[in-house]
Amino acid sequence: MLFWELAMIRWQSACIRVVGYYTNFVLIAAFFGLGTGALLARFQWPLRRLLLPALVACIAIGAWLGQVPHLNPGTEDVFTWFGHPSSLVLETGAASAGHSGIPLAALLGTIYLLTAAVFVIFGQWIGHLFQGLPPLKAYSVEIFGSVLGIIAFAALSFLELGPVFWFGVGFVLVLPLLATTPRQWALSGACCVLGVVIALPTASQYEWSPYYKICVEPLDTIYDSKKQETVEFPEPVGYALTVNNDYHQMMLDLRPKENEHPFLGDWRQLYDQPYKDAGSLPDGPILVVGAGTGNDVSAALRNTQRNVHAVDIDPAILRIGAAKHFEEPYANERVQVTVNDARSFFQNTDQRFALVVFGYLDSHTLLSSFSSLRLDNFVYTRQSLEQVRRILVPGGRVALTFATGEEWLHKRMIALLDEVFGTPTQWVQLDSQYVYGVVYCNGLGAEKRSLGAATGEAAAGGDAAEVLVPSDDWPFLYLRTAKIPSHYWLFIAIVVGLSFVPLATLPRGQRTIRVPYFLLGAGFFLVESSNIVNLSLMFGSTWIVNVMVFVGILVLVLLGNLTAAALPLRRSWIFTLLAANIAVAFLTPTASLLAIGDFGVRAIVAVAVFLGPVFFASLIFATLIRNERNLYQAYGSNILGAVVGGAAEYFSLVAGFKFLLLATMAIYALTYLLLRRDGRVPERDTVASDQDDDADDEAGGVVDAAEDRDALVTSV
Repeated sequence: MLFWELAMIRWQSACIRVVGYYTNFVLIAAFFGLGTGALLARFQWPLRRLLLPALVACIAIGAWLGQVPHLNPGTEDVFTWFGHPSSLVLETGAASAGHSGIPLAALLGTIYLLTAAVFVIFGQWIGHLFQGLPPLKAYSVEIFGSVLGIIAFAALSFLELGPVFWFGVGFVLVLPLLATTPRQWALSGACCVLGVVIALPTASQYEWSPYYKICVEPLDTIYDSKKQETVEFPEPVGYALTVNNDYHQMMLDLRPKENEHPFLGDWRQLYDQPYKDAGSLPDGPILVVGAGTGNDVSAALRNTQRNVHAVDIDPAILRIGAAKHFEEPYANERVQVTVNDARSFFQNTDQRFALVVFGYLDSHTLLSSFSSLRLDNFVYTRQSLEQVRRILVPGGRVALTFATGEEWLHKRMIALLDEVFGTPTQWVQLDSQYVYGVVYCNGLGAEKRSLGAATGEAAAGGDAAEVLVPSDDWPFLYLRTAKIPSHYWLFIAIVVGLSFVPLATLPRGQRTIRVPYFLLGAGFFLVESSNIVNLSLMFGSTWIVNVMVFVGILVLVLLGNLTAAALPLRRSWIFTLLAANIAVAFLTPTASLLAIGDFGVRAIVAVAVFLGPVFFASLIFATLIRNERNLYQAYGSNILGAVVGGAAEYFSLVAGFKFLLLATMAIYALTYLLLRRDGRVPERDTVASDQDDDADDEAGGVVDAAEDRDALVTSV
């Protein structure tokens, strides 16, 4: 199930450009479907007969919606990258973004309902299986299967395999459970083949990194907006990269040539800006973060004789640059390449640099499906730039290039650099119809140098005191003010409202949410969200770190289940330990843990501080379900609570991520009070009585298990 959840999140975001900025919305839809399906387990007709057609429909509609024009969020409060530079003429991605088309709410609403429908089927299936096992054992098996699902999908990502392989493996996992007769094998196999065939074009057209669907196309035509005509070059002058149907970057041959077109001259001038007056820099190498396919690295090699350290988070994009860039920057012996995210490199390097260059580092995806953060948000915070200041040699400088499409975003960049370096930031923006972006420059040393722009002037930025500067607690670079944008409020209303619809499926008199389970689900989602952010700060935002964190969370849940099964624990003690651990996580700045020199010790302390609450929260849930006789209903309530917790995560946009820990504390305190009122805290101290109850549950579930196996045999 979790394998398919990850596959659908990546498929929808790869097909539909704007979904890449809202993958947490897809995750919440999956949770909603699972919770609804679990509540539908009271109905014996197996929805899993519809699973394969539903999966194929989800794949097909996602592919189709990717070709339909749609609108960006219509708000000035949040900046979302749109389209590509007007001078480029691109084939890929042109149909999936426009100033007219499907409204964002309708598009995401369709994806939400489509994803939820698939996972309703998975949810009912799990609910039926739960009826045949003791509660704690059933829940543990489900968690263990989730761990295997994450590892399997991570292996495919590591190998950079695309949807053909995702769906092929996913169908292989479920097909033997859904087909037993030759006729069923034929029908089910046909569905599987159709799903793979729909994804087949992606195998030859695109490369699949762990982060993006990447398309590379030759750049041989541009658009002259002044003359309002296209210009065709006799041969390609570079390549354009789109990721998830969205323009990302170019590889350009910017070596000076006679009679070259202004398009190339203007772009070379922009990339050369950080190296104006490079002779005045102190001794030391150059660091390029967001190195991408190599334009910034090539500029460093053209303009200096220094060694260059290139850092980028995406190994596939680096590999494309090494294979296709005309200037072959990554083949130069002066260049050292590191695959890592910029923030992690800043924190962990012992090197010092004369110049730190930020390439066009803005991302087109989220850090994690559990968070509203974009992948690059922690690069542009006050604490991150303070790390950059730390790794500069005396007199060193930083040059930051950014496509600041809004005036408030431009002012934010200036204020950020002003605050960290304590001197006015210089910036330049070329007067060119072909070039976009601003180069910001600041650094150490009393003497300021002119950027030496030919068509723009250096200027000092003002109004810094009036601009909200991103921090590690509030890192939302692309959000104008600390508030929830209007379209997010619409999502929250839809998500919370739909969460209570599944109650209509319950018998009259039972149409109530199991409130303790509901609250535990909401609290657990918030614990995951806040602590995934902290661990990303500690160890980096790479995909492999995220995989390790998710696997670690599920392993801790399993440990909680085993502990609850083996030890006599009073739930009141566990609540106390959970509250203490959350308080420690709230009060512990990540900078203090980064000061721990030994990596192993730092990792152990970080896991104890930031993932400890996960263990205690799972332990509470395990002790509660240990004697639960209506597990599918409890599980459904818990998952629907996670849906509401996912919606509540958006409040971090207002109050920051520390607020999520306070909200989590309040939710668990309320849960404790409700259980205490119901006489369920403290509980019995012996495990033996629970084991007797488990034996009774197991004996009573034999008939349900037999019926479930019969249903599996007859399913299509």
